[in-house]
Amino acid sequence: MASLMQAQHELRRTNSRLGRTTPRDYAPVPTREEATGGSAGPANDLEGFANIFGGHPILTCLLVFVPLGFAAAKMEMAPTWVFLFNFIAIIPLAWIIGKATEDVAAKLGETLGGLLNASFGNAVEMLICIAGIRNDEIIVVQCTLLGSILSNLLLVMGCAFLAGGLFYPIQKFNQAGAAVQTSLLAMSVFTIGLPTIYVNILKQDSEWEHMVTVSRLASIALLGLYAAFLVFQLKTHVHLFQDESGGEEEEESPDLSAPTAAVLLLTGTVITSFATDYLIEALKGTLSSWNVSQEFVGIILLPIIGNAAEHYTAITVAMRNKMDLSLGVAAGSSCQMALLVTPFTVIVGWILDKEMTLNFHSFQLAVLLFSVLLVSTILNSGRSNWFVGYILLVTYFVVSLIYYFEGSGEDASLASLD
Repeated sequence: MASLMQAQHELRRTNSRLGRTTPRDYAPVPTREEATGGSAGPANDLEGFANIFGGHPILTCLLVFVPLGFAAAKMEMAPTWVFLFNFIAIIPLAWIIGKATEDVAAKLGETLGGLLNASFGNAVEMLICIAGIRNDEIIVVQCTLLGSILSNLLLVMGCAFLAGGLFYPIQKFNQAGAAVQTSLLAMSVFTIGLPTIYVNILKQDSEWEHMVTVSRLASIALLGLYAAFLVFQLKTHVHLFQDESGGEEEEESPDLSAPTAAVLLLTGTVITSFATDYLIEALKGTLSSWNVSQEFVGIILLPIIGNAAEHYTAITVAMRNKMDLSLGVAAGSSCQMALLVTPFTVIVGWILDKEMTLNFHSFQLAVLLFSVLLVSTILNSGRSNWFVGYILLVTYFVVSLIYYFEGSGEDASLASLD
């Protein structure tokens, strides 16, 4: 998303100017860049790859799980190992996709770059959902969608507020921009809530068919709403989503050239699609082995894969008192999941002739509603501190406990109980 790309650019500009100083440095700090005249881009793509992998040694080491995951699937190892290896493998693959998207977008300008980030910003979640629909794991798909929204709203935002609040007692952000995002989240609750309530009140086969049609048509409308939001965010009301603390806008050169980054993006996406397929195929055996529910995996575990980059970025910029950027990453990613990825999966289900709908279970709807209400009350003040971050984290912990102790049997499933 545009806000994530902007936050990542801010991180790179700050790192090059300050050499990774601590976020408690309130006063300007002398930099070594004054003597050299600033940071220049890498001389070639090989140097760019060295910068990428050398700057993230942990994620680079995790790439070893990509061949391990593929080998485990081909050798028909126990489903638990196939699931675990591919689960870990997707984390660095998501980072590769995000980095490649960022470098391609840097050459396309603000508008086209924002559109590219809108398309690939949640590529991992989209691929997981497509694999789930193809394997008739509709409950897992719906839980992954809900879990990604909750993870960004409660876990990512909570960690960002808590981490930033430890260094700055009160942090301010643009209240008008936050209000737009909370309105979009309320709209997502409305869109998911009506089909869910409709089909639960009118328990008839004909009404189910009507709900499927309503879900598909409403998804088209949501995609149009997201397109309008991109215009609103990138063109007509850019100031609502920009960091107001100001400073110089020294642009950091991308590590890779546009053609190389595009090839890396395509390659990473294809590899990730295979990894997600293996992950979903091994899901049933893993559930029985671990004795956990589909909902726990979908709502708690799978969102970790796609939200790792957002989590890191939101916390880091919050620790540097860039709260508009941090909030844009956390709340903005939730809006993208609700308004882009969710209707996208419904359309994919329509194409594949699967009944993927906006009929989430009433309990899941209640969890989403309460979470959006809590976040809305927190963002309404235009200020944050460590305590409100702790509140969000406790809320997420309570949700995790409920789904963890739900049990693995179908009779205990919160997504199938009437």
